[in-house]
Amino acid sequence: MKNSILKFTKLVALLAFVFTATASFSQENVKQEKKKQEKTTSNKDVKTVCFKSNMTCNGCAGEVKRKVAYEKGVKSVETNLEDNTITVTYKTDKNSKEELAKAITKLGYEAKETTIPEEKEVK
Repeated sequence: MKNSILKFTKLVALLAFVFTATASFSQENVKQEKKKQEKTTSNKDVKTVCFKSNMTCNGCAGEVKRKVAYEKGVKSVETNLEDNTITVTYKTDKNSKEELAKAITKLGYEAKETTIPEEKEVK
């Protein structure tokens, strides 16, 4: 009986090791694949747009930032309560400034396109 338990314990340990090794190998492959995709996306395919909005508090700004970040192709979202702007950097093959404006409007905020303040310009 002790032999059976010992064999079973060794088998479970071996399976746990194999599972852990496979999972970390898979995660590393996913990371490498994402890096490759990021490298193939040129700066021509990425644009930044700035919207004037009617956000009034940090809660508003946080909601916009979190929810717009989930839109297709969005790389970054910045909100600024001082000048009531939302600056979004996105992949042009995945989204458009019109669609991003609609997403902001659906949240209950204005989204009037404006020029990007100089300190926010992407180079």
